[in-house]
Amino acid sequence: MQVKIESANRKDFNAVNSIVKEGQDEHSEALPHIFCKVEQVMPESSFIDLIEGPNTDILVAKLNEEVVGFAVMELSESPPFESMTPRIFAYMNDFGVKRSTQRKGVGSILFQSCVDWSKQKGASSLDLNVWEFNTKAIAFYESFGLENVSRQMSLKF
Repeated sequence: MQVKIESANRKDFNAVNSIVKEGQDEHSEALPHIFCKVEQVMPESSFIDLIEGPNTDILVAKLNEEVVGFAVMELSESPPFESMTPRIFAYMNDFGVKRSTQRKGVGSILFQSCVDWSKQKGASSLDLNVWEFNTKAIAFYESFGLENVSRQMSLKF
């Protein structure tokens, strides 16, 4: 299996959005008080902003020219507060692999490309958020050495 990683282009919008929707459906089932079921998760204008932005990119994994995975990457800086160590870091806003190609190595290749993208941009770390219910994703990220550094908590009313 030859997986090719490249930056997304406008033609990749529908394929990426289809994979985003698979993840959105999982999230809306697990956390319906936060996520809604929708047909189109990412507006096309947001997709274009991300692929054309100076500090953002969408990496896509392709098998035989079919998009089977994506990662939304962003280069950020810590706030300029005396209490914060100045740093440039990469933030993975979203990551997904088409359900039919999961557990076949695509995600690992794509994630390693995200690490490489982060290093090439001069980031000191790759940060991301993962929801507690998503134990498969947590195990996946931990297999790459990611560690929990903060916890967001919620009190529902």
